[in-house]
Amino acid sequence: MRTDRSPWKRWLVRLSVGFAALVALVLLLGLNFVSSFQRSLPVYDGTVHAAGLTQPVQILRDRHAVPHVLASSFEDAAFGLGYVHAQDRLWQMELSRRFIEGRLAEMLGELALNADVLMRTMGLYVAAGQALEHLSPDTRRTLDAYAAGVNAYLAAHRGPWPIEFVLAGVTPEPWTPTDSIAVLKGMAFELSGNAFGEAARAKLLPVLGLRGLQDFFPPFDAAPLPAYLNDAFATTRTGMARGVPDTTASDNWVVGGERSASGKPMLANDPHLGFTIPSFWYLAHLAFAGEDIVGGTLPGVPSIVAGRNRTVAWGVTNTGPDTQDLYLERLNPDNSRQYQTPLGFAAFETRAESIRVRFGNERRIVVRKSRHGPIVSDTQSSFADAKPEGYELALAWTALDPDDTSMEALLGLGRAKNAEDIRAAGRLFVAPMQNMVYADADGASGHIGLMLPGRVPQRADSNDSLGLVPAPGWDGRYDWRDPIPADAMVSIIDPPSGQIATANNKTAPDDYPYVLTREWESNYRYDRIEQLLAASSQHSVESFKAIQTDPVDLYALDLKARLVAAGPFEGRAADAVRLIGDWNGAMLRDRPEPLIFSAWARALARRIYGDELGANFENYWGYREQFTLRVLDNTDASGRWCDDRGTTEIEDCPSRIRLALDDAMTELSETYGQDMSAWRWGDPHMAIHVHRPLGNFPVVGSIFNREVQMDGGAFTLLRASNAMGGLRPYAAVHGAGYRAIYDLGVPDESLYMISMGQSGNIYSPHYDDLLGLWAAAQYITIPTTPGAVSATVAHALWLEPAAVQTP
Repeated sequence: MRTDRSPWKRWLVRLSVGFAALVALVLLLGLNFVSSFQRSLPVYDGTVHAAGLTQPVQILRDRHAVPHVLASSFEDAAFGLGYVHAQDRLWQMELSRRFIEGRLAEMLGELALNADVLMRTMGLYVAAGQALEHLSPDTRRTLDAYAAGVNAYLAAHRGPWPIEFVLAGVTPEPWTPTDSIAVLKGMAFELSGNAFGEAARAKLLPVLGLRGLQDFFPPFDAAPLPAYLNDAFATTRTGMARGVPDTTASDNWVVGGERSASGKPMLANDPHLGFTIPSFWYLAHLAFAGEDIVGGTLPGVPSIVAGRNRTVAWGVTNTGPDTQDLYLERLNPDNSRQYQTPLGFAAFETRAESIRVRFGNERRIVVRKSRHGPIVSDTQSSFADAKPEGYELALAWTALDPDDTSMEALLGLGRAKNAEDIRAAGRLFVAPMQNMVYADADGASGHIGLMLPGRVPQRADSNDSLGLVPAPGWDGRYDWRDPIPADAMVSIIDPPSGQIATANNKTAPDDYPYVLTREWESNYRYDRIEQLLAASSQHSVESFKAIQTDPVDLYALDLKARLVAAGPFEGRAADAVRLIGDWNGAMLRDRPEPLIFSAWARALARRIYGDELGANFENYWGYREQFTLRVLDNTDASGRWCDDRGTTEIEDCPSRIRLALDDAMTELSETYGQDMSAWRWGDPHMAIHVHRPLGNFPVVGSIFNREVQMDGGAFTLLRASNAMGGLRPYAAVHGAGYRAIYDLGVPDESLYMISMGQSGNIYSPHYDDLLGLWAAAQYITIPTTPGAVSATVAHALWLEPAAVQTP
């Protein structure tokens, strides 16, 4: 007998229709939710009445949303800068200050807890509050005005906040002057790596031994590392050592008026940092009381950080000074609350901290401090990994000094009228220390100079840690002495050559009586700048552009000579060697040679030191150019690194080079096919800009992140460095987020560029509108003369003082 199943079919159809309707409803609600954030975009036109202003401020924006802030006083200009920063970079500012405060876990949950513990332990935000008390009344008024501008935007904003705030479950809090100082200290943290280097050496000591450690890390010609390390670290557990963050790489140079087509000095600068979304940098022009300041700003900071005004220009690169030391604090074996000092055991200072954790329980920690600084080995970080049993690690760092007047210095640069004013402002810098080239337009052809402003501690001659490894905290001989006097810092004024350049290279003369650092960068980018400057007796904006975007890698030329000499090579390997042998070192996106070279260098790193580092290798997988050349040249018998510990034979470096090329050819053939002529550096060499923090999440990250092909490499002036150990080992992750060329003879012809765009809001057309121009090595102008400014206006916003309410 046949059973009629039609009722079941009807129910199935109804369920299917209902489910489809539910899915459609969810999608519609989701789309409505997402599209609603269009209303989070700021209003660039109209009039806003804002509390805290003394006189009206006009904000004129060009087609790229670069603001011209026109005010009657510096304080009102700072107010306007705070307002536009909040309009375009509010999430970036919130994230920056919460990072330094140690409050990320409130938004991001357990993922951010370790970072919060590290920041609470370091106490940078506490130090920012202390620094505020050491600033002049004028600087404090400027900080107050900037904070008032940020808060005026918070009060005026209508509609939802940017989508990041909603996803993080927070709303923006009022801005304070301490927050601005904290953002500047965050940059000091970004640019300081001494302590991480000391921790890395300590952690790898049981792996490599003293001799291997000194082989692997520069400086290679320093005195032998101290024997106390063997005793202190004899009990350190072996395991995973973490790498050292990349805190280097920036370029700047300046020529005097006699070397310039305009007859006045020209200056170029491109600071290098990791590629992020939004960019670290934000372009702005401040005009007030007959003054103009224009260039790159850091959202959260009320000043132009690198730029020019009507009569001076300045540019910065990281000096990499040794301003951090780790101290081994030996614990009292009978009382772990005490540590040994030169006068006996003393109790740690302590303070309690509570960290709120989204979707989790509140975390309570006790922050400890020794006479040297905070106990950073209490954190889940490289420092905890590196501490021996029976000890803790304390951090001494100049950025933690309470009398930090760096904000005062930064504001002084923008107001400087001549080179002497620049130098006077520089004397107030504490951290981060920078190589600052500068110029003024005084006299017939102006003046140029270099200064290294910042606070660098002196160490006793008996301090055999050399600032390279953790020092015994119980021995007073290792304590810091007074810092290098400000008037004794390296300085160059109007050199006979008419040019000055820096690229994280050694900027201290050989006879300099003080030690700034022992870990200078290699000279490849500096040498290339010097070559290109010397190629012409007179420079222009166009020649400076060519230098700043130059793709030639001098290290590649240095290394390739050793690689091609390691033959004989056969078959396709020989074809690859012929290509590399004829190559001029230009890291061009449409050529195969840069890809072959990069893959070869990457494979060679594993063949040289992969066996020695073992499980730690990937954390240290990089070009390591100084070490690599020493090994291949067998300097101080370091060629022994080419021997493979996994075999009974003794291998030499040429055999490692040949095997590395085989490795590289296999990898590239499997990925890009057998036709070598079709390989292109640009295919894997995408400049990856990662949104903070959503870019690291699956699926969501692809919506917020941006990628673009570009020329350049790790050692080119057009910096686009790759991380060999990453999942995408040839992608560019570090480079010039800001490029500028200033001509004091024709200031409005000066050039500027940032990666991504002015806005951090993904719904804005200015989220990524500069990315293509940046990758193509192009620039924009930011005029400062009134007529030229008016000709570029795309949006106009008036900020009017709010009416005073009377009872």
